Amino acid sequence: MKKQTLLFITAAAFLVACGGESTENTNNETTEETVEEVQPVVADYQLNAETSKADWERTLDQKPTKQKVKMFGKMVDVELGAVKLNSNGSVTIKEGGLTTTDDELTEATVVFDMASFKFAKEKGSGLFDVTQHPNSTMVLTNIADSTASGNLTIQGESKDMDIQIATTKTDNGYTLTGSFVVNTLDFPLREKVKEKDINKDEIKVDFELVYE
Repeated sequence: MKKQTLLFITAAAFLVACGGESTENTNNETTEETVEEVQPVVADYQLNAETSKADWERTLDQKPTKQKVKMFGKMVDVELGAVKLNSNGSVTIKEGGLTTTDDELTEATVVFDMASFKFAKEKGSGLFDVTQHPNSTMVLTNIADSTASGNLTIQGESKDMDIQIATTKTDNGYTLTGSFVVNTLDFPLREKVKEKDINKDEIKVDFELVYE
């Protein structure tokens, strides 16, 4: 036992005398890794109103109704028969924009000229009050392969709706093709009829929007 202890002490002394290396950092130095923050790449595109296009189609199915009409200075009840109507036309597109983040579509907007929706007069200036509210705006978010979340504002009233959409990347930007449906009773746009009198009154809009 004494011999083993003596050998251990001799070996330890030899290491100290020879300047044995220590595993501790005598300078208390610390190594810090520098992490560079990667900034997202954001790009903006403008809607090309000349090459973009949109069409509307209105489907009206209305039950027989009674409406008050002024005749000979008095308001009288007039019975109107059932109305079934299909009409269509082109929408004038005014402006818009699209934003991408790291080549992913973030948001798209489009502004429609409401005077281009030519409907029968119901307010003295048409179904849409284009004097006070000449434009409507659609904002698209959560744009995926076939759907997007839409928020449509007409005459100061905004409604969320699901949009059917297809996106195509071009040499200059993006093209969005799709459609949405407006229920005229949702905003509401019909003042002279009640919901119970309507089977359907919808406006479908098909669009092809070019952003460059």
